[in-house]
Amino acid sequence: MVAIRDIHNPWRDRFQRAKFRNAIFYVETEARGGGRRVALHQYPKRNTPYAEDMGRSANGFAVQGFLIGPNYLRDKDSLIEALEKDGPGWLRLPLPYQMADVEVMVQQYSITEARERGGFCTVEMTFVEYGDPVNRSTISTPGEIQKSANAVESSVIGPPALDTAQQIRPYARAYAGANTSNSVPNLP
Repeated sequence: MVAIRDIHNPWRDRFQRAKFRNAIFYVETEARGGGRRVALHQYPKRNTPYAEDMGRSANGFAVQGFLIGPNYLRDKDSLIEALEKDGPGWLRLPLPYQMADVEVMVQQYSITEARERGGFCTVEMTFVEYGDPVNRSTISTPGEIQKSANAVESSVIGPPALDTAQQIRPYARAYAGANTSNSVPNLP
């Protein structure tokens, strides 16, 4: 009798263990979704629309997995820590597109445990492609926004005018040197 493992199948040669940020899990089902961003223009009194291609949509990944085994509790804790960590992480699926890991952000996850299935849980995770961080090289904090606005303003209208204290400081010093009997208030 021949076991199913004895039958050669090319996909089995390429099958790899699933993990996210080095937290290992098993995959029941996985789905990848993508497409194009389309702006649909429909004009009054015209029968023909115009669909404008705005670029590729971010790929999304829906993974239904599970954890089981002697290290179940440790593996579950490790996966939860990986899913709740800030920033992007690398996702490896058993048979990914072009056999490449993908950098993703976690959108949401849920872990379900049942009383009658001790040492076993199901995990549902959704991820979105992280993409290229070139377009987010600076963080838009209020200070960065003000700095950028000041740079634009000075390039358009020239350097900022001196405030009143800076404008009268040279005259106040000259006055203080000429008239030593009168005290001049200390200017910043």
